[in-house]
Amino acid sequence: MPITLLPPDLVGKIAAGEVVERPASAVKELIENALDAGAGRISVEVRAGGRELLKVTDDGCGIPRDELPLALQQHATSKLRTADDLAHIATLGFRGEALGSLSAVARVTIVSRPPRAQSGHEIVGCGAERSAPRPVACPPGTTITVRELFANVPARLKFLRAAPTEHGVIGRIVTAYALARPEVRFELLIDGRRTLATDGGGDRHNAIVGVHGAEVAAQMLPLDPEAAEVPNVRVNGYVSAPALNRAHRQGIMLFVNGRWIQNRALGFALEEAYHSLLMIGRHPLAVVDVALPPELVDVNVHPTKSEVRFLDERAVCRALSRATRAAVLHFGRAAIPDFTLHAATYGAPISQGSLDSGVQLRWPNGPAGTLESLAPHPEGSPIRTAIAAVPERDGLPATALARAPQPIPPSTARGGPRPTPETPPGRLPPLRVLGQAGASYIIAEGPEGVFLIDQHAAHERILLDQLLAGAERAAPDSQLLLEPLILDLTPPQIEALESAGADLAALGFAIEPFGARAWAVRAVPAALAAGRVRNLGETLVAILEEASQGGQA
Repeated sequence: MPITLLPPDLVGKIAAGEVVERPASAVKELIENALDAGAGRISVEVRAGGRELLKVTDDGCGIPRDELPLALQQHATSKLRTADDLAHIATLGFRGEALGSLSAVARVTIVSRPPRAQSGHEIVGCGAERSAPRPVACPPGTTITVRELFANVPARLKFLRAAPTEHGVIGRIVTAYALARPEVRFELLIDGRRTLATDGGGDRHNAIVGVHGAEVAAQMLPLDPEAAEVPNVRVNGYVSAPALNRAHRQGIMLFVNGRWIQNRALGFALEEAYHSLLMIGRHPLAVVDVALPPELVDVNVHPTKSEVRFLDERAVCRALSRATRAAVLHFGRAAIPDFTLHAATYGAPISQGSLDSGVQLRWPNGPAGTLESLAPHPEGSPIRTAIAAVPERDGLPATALARAPQPIPPSTARGGPRPTPETPPGRLPPLRVLGQAGASYIIAEGPEGVFLIDQHAAHERILLDQLLAGAERAAPDSQLLLEPLILDLTPPQIEALESAGADLAALGFAIEPFGARAWAVRAVPAALAAGRVRNLGETLVAILEEASQGGQA
């Protein structure tokens, strides 16, 4: 087959395949263009997962009439002039590919009006066809409407996911830039329903409230830019307290000079700051913007501009890790209780006997309690510690001991023969309860040693088994709530809830919309009705968060 030049329309479709992978890619490009235009308000409207409609409206500088035809051409941009400009890129876009690529695979309508123009103009592009600009009435700014996405590229259209999935990905992109640019007011409408709105006041913490809710925002820790201690690198933003974590990394949002990026090294550096503070498989939430001179970072390394290359990546990672660690440790020091050891005689050396006399424990802003000692086991026993009696918390008794520990038979004492347990795989061996610690963990003894059991997790597993058993029946037991439980959900959580609506109903839940982002839980499975309804709501939101990121709910 001879070598020939490809026709322009085919070239455009091939180039668009790198830039516009799915509807969310188009939304990202249009939002970045709006931010580069100096917009203070950006509205994103999506229908049917982006197949029917994608519309992005901003109040930026607009596009003059004479430049509208150029805006739909490939590699036409106002952000670069010479090759030297590539070393000092300060804008989110710079290649001039977004609108040209979109018009190659969809029908694109641009309506724009510069602030000083008396009227706006409209132009339509689809494939190789371009209409002439015509005057229209419109407010200052730009509105770009994308219809029939991938209609002329069936190979790409058939690989699109279901509408709720595409809505979730689009919501994540809008959320990311709403957090990166808190001075810009963002609005997201999905199938006519407003699912996200920020105030645009410039306070990132308020933006976190608008995106994740007040409860999550209350557990976010501010980063001190001075804690990075790396020249030319400044770290701003928020990271979560160790208690706030997820089973996925989708809650970690990293920005470099305001650009949302994916960088494994930076992500690892951030999580390394939580070393020993998070359980295996759990990850923090973060909204972090790393600022450094443009000449120290290369953004022209990926078609979607989602990856960057640093001149000194180790220095950037070190700055991020130091700032994060400082914030987490500062929070930890404020939450650690004060311990005071009282010897039998003040001024005398502390001995084992004086330790047995009592340990004073004082929680911050709370009453003092005593760690009571129990009679130690006989010599040779592996257990010689006392079981704690902790301060009353969450309505649980101050002293929570199942029963006092008994001496261990000599045959199982340290150094003696230990029988080999015959426990079926996946099941615990027979355990003897020794006591309770922190009103949260059960201390038990088994053939292989001491077990520490999270009693809340064990209770959740029991409830899960009861729910699954009820779901197998045609009519699961359900309990109406006297007052509905109102959940404030993020756009991805709403999509996950709508996708799992039938499964939740089969378990006994009755959930319905109650506003823009609010959903009302009017009935719950009977097995859960006896518990604390507020805790149930928090658990349900956490499950939806996991499901919205592709986890197992």
